Formats: sequence, structure tokens, C-alpha cells
Amino acid sequence: MAQELTTLKTIEQGRAKYAFEKVKGISGNSENGSKKLKENYKSTAKKLPVLIKTNGLGQTLAFLKSKGGKNTINAHDKLYEHIGSWLQTEDTKRLVKKGELVEQVINLESQDYRQVTVETLALLNWVRRFVDGLMKDVEETEDNDA
Repeated sequence: MAQELTTLKTIEQGRAKYAFEKVKGISGNSENGSKKLKENYKSTAKKLPVLIKTNGLGQTLAFLKSKGGKNTINAHDKLYEHIGSWLQTEDTKRLVKKGELVEQVINLESQDYRQVTVETLALLNWVRRFVDGLMKDVEETEDNDA
């Protein structure tokens, strides 16, 4: 029982650390267009859990993929990348393999799909917290797409 609690605590700390690093990377971004990137990232990150709960993880990932930048990296690309790379870490027991995330997710067995969905929602919970904390001065977009 104590070992299980320690493992859960460690996974939660891993999620928090990972989310903090990713959000900090976006919030500290000073590249051209970074204001729009920050605004869209904040807005989209806060809406993703609802999208997942309403439409499912596969459909939400497909949405992120479809909204990705053609010639430039945007918030949708970043969130898609952040979710995918987290699901490939040792902390998550590599729930998905390297490759196209949305394709892997939509081909998962039902139990694995639920597990990946729960893990993604847990990660996004941390992302939302850090977006609120690290991007207080960033306005959210009124974009209806995300």
C-alpha cells in the first residue's frame, strides 16, 4: 500500500514537473509571434479537458492535428506535441510508442484508450494550473475553434 502511494505520488510529481517545463518554455518564448502563441496556448490548454470529455481523446487529438500550423508552429502543434511526448515517457510506462499520436490512440483497445485518456486529462490538469500561474499577464483568445 505504501509503495503504491509512493508510486502515485512520483507519477503526479513527474506530471507536474513535465507540465511546468513545457508551460515555462511557452511562457518564456520571445520569438516573433510569441504573444499570439501564448494567448492561443493558454486558451486552448484550458479548453482541452472539456473537448476530451465531450468528444473523446481521439477526436480532440485529430482536432489539434487539423489546426496545426502549415508553415509555422502554433499552440495546437505544441499541445499535441506535449501530450504525445508525455505519453511516451518512462513515467507513463510508454503508453504510446513513437509515431503519429492520433493514429495510435484511435487504434487502442477500449481499456487502453481509457487509460490514455485519464493520463492525458491528469497532465492537462497540471498544464492548466501552470498556464494560470505562469501566464497571468497573457490574455486568452476568444477563438471559437479551440
